[in-house]
Amino acid sequence: MSDLAKQLSLSSANIPLLESKTWIANDVNSDYWKVAKSGYSMVVDSNTPKSHLTTIIFKKEICSNGLLTDDLFSILLVDIKQCLINIIESNATEKPYRLQGICRNFIYLIVAVNEGRSESGLPPILSLSQITEEDVLEYVKSYDIGAEVFFAVVDELAALKNDPKKVDWEDIKAKLSIKNKTFSVIKQRITNSKNPELYKSKKTENKKFGDANTKRDINEMYLPNKKTVQNIVADINHLFTSSNGLISPISFSPYDLIGGEEGLVCMFKSFQSEIKTSVIPLEVAFHLISTSLKFQTSYSKALLEYMTAVDLHYQNSTAHLAKSTLKKDCDRREELFHEVIMPKELLPLKIKILGLEKETKNQNYLSLTQAIYLYVASMYILLACISATRELSILLLRRSCFEKSPLDGLCDIVFKQVKSNTNNRLRTIHRPINERIYTLGLQFSEFSQYLENRFNIYHEDSESYLFTNFFTIKKIITRHFDCTDEELIANHLSDDTMQTLLDQFSDWAEIPLIDGKRWYVNDHQFRRLFAILYFNLTEEKGIEELSWFLGHESLEMTFHYAEQNPSSEWIDEAIISIAKRAANINQNLNVDEEIAKVVEVSKEKSLKLNLQLESVVYQAINDRIKRTGEDVHFERADGNDIYFYFTKVK
Repeated sequence: MSDLAKQLSLSSANIPLLESKTWIANDVNSDYWKVAKSGYSMVVDSNTPKSHLTTIIFKKEICSNGLLTDDLFSILLVDIKQCLINIIESNATEKPYRLQGICRNFIYLIVAVNEGRSESGLPPILSLSQITEEDVLEYVKSYDIGAEVFFAVVDELAALKNDPKKVDWEDIKAKLSIKNKTFSVIKQRITNSKNPELYKSKKTENKKFGDANTKRDINEMYLPNKKTVQNIVADINHLFTSSNGLISPISFSPYDLIGGEEGLVCMFKSFQSEIKTSVIPLEVAFHLISTSLKFQTSYSKALLEYMTAVDLHYQNSTAHLAKSTLKKDCDRREELFHEVIMPKELLPLKIKILGLEKETKNQNYLSLTQAIYLYVASMYILLACISATRELSILLLRRSCFEKSPLDGLCDIVFKQVKSNTNNRLRTIHRPINERIYTLGLQFSEFSQYLENRFNIYHEDSESYLFTNFFTIKKIITRHFDCTDEELIANHLSDDTMQTLLDQFSDWAEIPLIDGKRWYVNDHQFRRLFAILYFNLTEEKGIEELSWFLGHESLEMTFHYAEQNPSSEWIDEAIISIAKRAANINQNLNVDEEIAKVVEVSKEKSLKLNLQLESVVYQAINDRIKRTGEDVHFERADGNDIYFYFTKVK
């Protein structure tokens, strides 16, 4: 009997049980693992909150009518689990949640191998050692989709009258005789596309206009993405490099087999062009920021007052009813909503209905839930701009994130910074913020706290999320204050939900159109906007400070963020946009005598040189600070005049 035959003759009862790990909250021998999310302690157990955990699922189909967790594949399953454990214990990664993607690629490889064996009349593999070099090569090549096949799928989708359902995708795959793996790649590229000409998803249909913020041309969609393929090869290479203690591991290195990046270049004729995070047009950015600030300033207090009054009136009016009756009484809740007097501050929002989960959208008015969504999006935009951090860091913000520094009394925002070479815990960062944003942030925190308190959830601000999941419509409407225990778990909003709210805010704010399309901004673009403006407006001298601010490990990464194509007109647009605003500011500018002389000289220049005006003033301020050691301060009086003045440092 061969070694393989001996190994496969082992029954599931003889497969060794794996040892428990402190970074796995449940039984390591279960069909799934609960491991720590990014930003939380790696040490977890059955008492760890669900919101701190992510799930790695092993109960996945790997062949026709066969699951990885079936007894037949017990050796395969235990080896995959042991490999994942080895990845953590060898420090190949210090973040358990990353095993989710690695495990997914392991399973994708096995599915592809079994599909090829099925076509050849062979049974599915029972161990990793049965994976051949040819299997790996074919799997990697499956990411190279021919243009003819890709656009044949696109044509089939275009012929559908409605949005494609699961059965529609299956019919297209069968009609065109496309392999499972190849088809899954095609489907993923199409469904992830933001281009409505290629695929109209629910997200694209929720937008009033076509998206000017598309990253990829349709004609490139069929090509493989080099970084994606490199990551896949790196993931499946763990099956070789982290194979210590496996029962039946593979015998070769997938990375060496492919030949690294040079090998991929030889394997594929061409790749998708590399695209950086798109740069927000300045008029779009300024419009978003100014509208967000206006929304927060105008409506924050009144929204909380109104929400509280609506809730109180409903509770008082329905206290005598049974819960079973309340569940069916949506119309009554809407009627009671209209009996509450709306604060005059909210009248410009045109809130006409309470808003239900399947509410009909109307261009002429808002629901209360939609107004609250705009409130969330506007705060997110302001915080994304001033913090220049990543989306995860903003979503993980606590209600206690707004502080006044005990050292200087100035306002700070406190967040967790993601860094690539650190362990699962994130680094705490204190960033100075404008006092106005600080005040608005505290008001938003109060609203966030109220939404949880109305369900009798009382957590400390340091343990509660600023962007709580109780901002979702299901929680706002409250299901008549009768939610399940699972629905009452406080968590943060998801990235998909936040993106939807940003899209809605862009439409409500009427972001200026670009060739008939609207730029629907995404979170990471605020980060790059900050980097480019800082880099260019400091005349490319502040790269080290910027690198620290962005939390980068190298200046090279910061240059990648901050550099702008020399032929681009983006900086010219920035100059014009800032100049427009400088012109308005300088009409009511009050300064001390020394700076006033500089301003008067500069005012004689044309409007196009308004940025130069700011530059000259900026230089004069800096010169004085260097000479006298004073601090400069800016103040607005009576909502119009802007003053800046100097004080001696104590």
